[in-house]
Amino acid sequence: MTEKRRLLLNRLEIVGFILYFILLFIERLLAVIFSVKSGGEYALTSGNFFNYIAYAVTAISLIAGTVLAVRISVKMARSVLSGNLYSFEMGSRDLAVAVSAILFGGMMHTGFTLAGMQFAAYGCLIAAFVVRAVELCFSGRDKYLTIVSVVYLTLFSMTIPVAYISFMEMPLLALFFTAEFLAVIALVPVFGYMMYFFISEGVTDFSPAFPAVMLALSGATVALKWTEEVNTFVLIFMVLTIVCYLAFGIIAFRRVRKLSGNKTEDGQWTS
Repeated sequence: MTEKRRLLLNRLEIVGFILYFILLFIERLLAVIFSVKSGGEYALTSGNFFNYIAYAVTAISLIAGTVLAVRISVKMARSVLSGNLYSFEMGSRDLAVAVSAILFGGMMHTGFTLAGMQFAAYGCLIAAFVVRAVELCFSGRDKYLTIVSVVYLTLFSMTIPVAYISFMEMPLLALFFTAEFLAVIALVPVFGYMMYFFISEGVTDFSPAFPAVMLALSGATVALKWTEEVNTFVLIFMVLTIVCYLAFGIIAFRRVRKLSGNKTEDGQWTS
C-alpha cells in the first residue's frame, strides 16, 4: 500500500471516530438539558424511578466520555497537523474506553432523544471500522479474519438494547428493568473490548462466551417485554449476530488459534 493511500485511510478513520464523539456528545447534552421537564413519562420530573437511573447514567457517561474523547481527539488532531500517521494500534485501548464510556449514555432512552443524530454517530463509528478493515486488507492482513471481524463487530454492536420505560406489573417489571440495565452494563464493555481487539490486533475476539452472554441478556430483555412491545430491532440483530457467528465466527475463532504464532512484528494477523 502506498504511503499516500495509507495516510488517506488513516485520516478517514480519525474523522469517523471524532464525528462519533461530536455527534453523540451534542445529542446526549441536548437530552440532559431538554428532558428535565419535557418528554412525558421520560421527563426527569415525571417521578418515574427509571428516569433517575437513566439520567444519572447519561450524565456520568457524558462527563466521563467527553473527558476521554477530548484527550484522544487532541492526539489525533496533533497527528493530522504534524502530517504524521496516527497509531491506532498504540491508542486502541484509550479509544475503546472513550467510545464505550459515552456509549453508556447513548443506551439510555430520554425524553429528548434525537434518534437520527444517534444513528448518524453510530454510522460514523461503523464507517471508521470499515475504513480500518480496508486499511488492514491493503496491508496484507488476513482478509477473511478482517472482513468477518468488522461484520461481526458491527452486528454485535446493534444487539445492545436501549433501556426503555415499561409499565408492566411487578414482579415482571423488576425483572425487565434488571435485565435491560444488566444488558447495557455488560454488553457495552464487551463491545468495547471487541473493538479494542479489532483496532489493536486487526481481528476481533471471537470467544464463544460473548455471543452467549449477548443472547442471554439481550434475549431476556426482548422476551420479558414481548407482551408489551416487541423490540424488533434488537431481535433481528440478535439473530443476524448468531447466524454470523455460527457461519463464520467459529471458523474465525479456530483460524485465530491456528495462526496465533504467525503474527507480524506489529502484532497483526497475516494470511
